[in-house]
Amino acid sequence: MEIIYKNDKVKKQCTSLRQAKKDFSDKVAKKLLGKINFITSAENLASIINYQPFNFHALRGNLEGYYAMDIDGRRSQYRLIACFDEYSKEQVFTKSQIITIIEITEVSKHYE
Repeated sequence: MEIIYKNDKVKKQCTSLRQAKKDFSDKVAKKLLGKINFITSAENLASIINYQPFNFHALRGNLEGYYAMDIDGRRSQYRLIACFDEYSKEQVFTKSQIITIIEITEVSKHYE
């Protein structure tokens, strides 16, 4: 898959271990880069949705239209937030085999 980042800060956090360690704990930084590598090597969004440790799910409320993926499992506070502007919520899940571009908007600490 191809990854597009919302801005340079998010790109640095997701591609530079040094920057990730500055912004997060060592464990979260390593897991984050591992998740990014998995996304890059995935053929399409279906591979990501079907990978259970990600817990890929749609967000609600003021983050409607965005999707979250856990960085270090369900108990971790950190998650990747992504969007697919060209696709509706239904299309993201039903046509996931044709989606090959993901936009990562932020690495967030859940409930913060």
